[in-house]
Amino acid sequence: MAKKNPLRVSFDDLRGFCKQAYMKAGVPDDEAQIVSDLLARSDLRGIETHGVTRLPIYIKRLQKGYVRKKCNLTFLKDKGPIGFAEAHGSMGHVVAHWAMQKAIEKAEAYGIGWISVKDSGHFGVAGLFPMMAAEKDLIGYICSNSAPMMAPFGGRDRIIGNNPLSYAFPTERYQPVVLDLSCSVVSSGKLILCRKKGEKIPLGWAYDKNGLPTDDPYEGYEGGGSLAPIGGHKGSGMVLAHEILTSVLTGGKWTKNIKSLYEEDKTGVQGTCHTFMALEPDCFVGRERFKKDMDLYIESIKESGKAESTDEILMPGEPEHRTETERLKTGIPMAENTVKELGALGESLGLTMDFASSLYSP
Repeated sequence: MAKKNPLRVSFDDLRGFCKQAYMKAGVPDDEAQIVSDLLARSDLRGIETHGVTRLPIYIKRLQKGYVRKKCNLTFLKDKGPIGFAEAHGSMGHVVAHWAMQKAIEKAEAYGIGWISVKDSGHFGVAGLFPMMAAEKDLIGYICSNSAPMMAPFGGRDRIIGNNPLSYAFPTERYQPVVLDLSCSVVSSGKLILCRKKGEKIPLGWAYDKNGLPTDDPYEGYEGGGSLAPIGGHKGSGMVLAHEILTSVLTGGKWTKNIKSLYEEDKTGVQGTCHTFMALEPDCFVGRERFKKDMDLYIESIKESGKAESTDEILMPGEPEHRTETERLKTGIPMAENTVKELGALGESLGLTMDFASSLYSP
């Protein structure tokens, strides 16, 4: 029996649906626009684990009062190129957008901008924020802590997050180089998506609650298991460094003090902490020289010898850009379970848009 083609939805329709949902939940227009664009853009770039599949839980948390409907980003210290802010439990996507914008403004004024934020929330795809700096011909960087997803190297208790990082580097002719990774082999969202699709996971992605390798996505995370770190002790060490640069530096929450998206949390402050940096190449070789040299550097990598099984050497961020280009033309494929969940969400919110009508099969 032939495999059924996935249903697809246009980027604009998907973003529009998300914005309507956020506004129905009480989020102001401008903030709903920010977060809906980031969610839909995640799916557009092929990172479905952090895209609209999480819209129902985000809306549920807003409705329960676990997240502020209107962002409150208060700067506690603001000195030269450095800023330190408290987000008071605001939506992570909006916090990260505005904090990265602040880092960019400081880099343009001082050559470098560094913003650290405490008491924020889950912000989705890390790479979308340093890309804001690259669009301004600056170098962007971000790291974050997260709710517990892994055991530390040598441990058995799930007390540390997979604490992602991302860099973005501007170029002249090529697409920006965007490195975006968590310190686990895969994200928790990947396991959740596999569970929704009814798929098993490869051994080596996660451990069950007894510390044994598992191919069951539920047992590997939602059932009490633990994600596997990249590179063993190296990935575990990076997690600790990112937590120090975010929560320890700001006096924010760490390890078990942070609730996951799927836990009850009546405090109204999930407590995720982030650090953002923007760097001005004009303080070094200059913007134009840097971008030209980036092109030459990329070419030297791509023109190097390829493994026998490899047709092309790709730079970080290149697969996502190609996916984005293709999906702008053909639509974003949607998992059947995600479509059902979004349809149910729309019905519960009383949205007039018939989300299903915007879907089509290629």
